[in-house]
Parts: sequence; C-alpha cells; structure tokens
Amino acid sequence: MSFLERFALWLGRMAAWCFAAIILVMVYEVLARYGFNAPTTWAHEVSIILASVGFVFGGAFCMAEGTHMRISFLVDKRPWLARISNALSLMAGAVYLSGLCYAAWRMAEKALWRFSLSGAWDPERSGSTLNSPLPSYLKALLFVGCAIFLLLVLQRMIPRRKA
Repeated sequence: MSFLERFALWLGRMAAWCFAAIILVMVYEVLARYGFNAPTTWAHEVSIILASVGFVFGGAFCMAEGTHMRISFLVDKRPWLARISNALSLMAGAVYLSGLCYAAWRMAEKALWRFSLSGAWDPERSGSTLNSPLPSYLKALLFVGCAIFLLLVLQRMIPRRKA
C-alpha cells in the first residue's frame, strides 16, 4: 500500500469523526432550544460544514480502500471485461476529477483571496447569523479532497510491478 493510500485512509477515518461531532452539536442544539429556550446561532452551520468535510474526503477514502460501488454481475465471470471496465472507469474518473479539481481551485481562489477596500483579508462568508468564513475554507478542502482522489485514480492507472 502506498503512502498516498495510507494517507487517504487515515484522512477518511479522521473525517468520519465529523459525523460523531454532528451528533454532539445537534444534541446540544436540541437541549439548548427546547430545554433552556436558548437556541444557538451556530449549530446548523457547523453541522453542515462537518458533514461536508466528511463527504469531501470520503471519495478518496473509498478509492484507497477499494470499496467504490460496482455493478459486478457483468464482470464477475469475465476477467477481460473487468479489465476493460476498470480501465474505462479510471479514465472517466480522471477526466471528471481533473475538471472538478480545476473548478474547486477556482472557487477556493475566489473565496479565499478576497480583500476589503482597506486591504484587510476578507474571505467569503456564509451570510447567516453566524456569518463565519467556514464556507471559504470548505471550498479549499474540496480542492484538497478532489486532488487526493485524482492522485489515487492516476496511481491506479499506472501498472504495478509484481515483486
């Protein structure tokens, strides 16, 4: 297993903890809202960001683990068809992820590299009551997640030598 695959697996396992954090945030929100009549202004936005982080790194995790969804009834008994299917899916994935990486980079660049008239750094904000800059950071993480996924796909396209 390559360093990139190990890193994607570790990153996916760490991102999975975001879903546990969402549960804690939502329990806190429900208690605050209905138990103390003091709803939070941040729980919804934070839970969306946490779920997004989990999903952004999930694709690379599945690629590294080899658990992407497959329709296998055609290729189970035909190894030649499995090889063709695998090659086509890797090529399609590389094209798609290349475009997604480019688009994510452009979005992240526009969201993060913003400055006010005074020259102060002013990243894109959510526009909610909390008005946090978390969406701009999420756009940068989307680029990172896509890039890791693309690198894994490209790595799978290179034939491995048998020792």
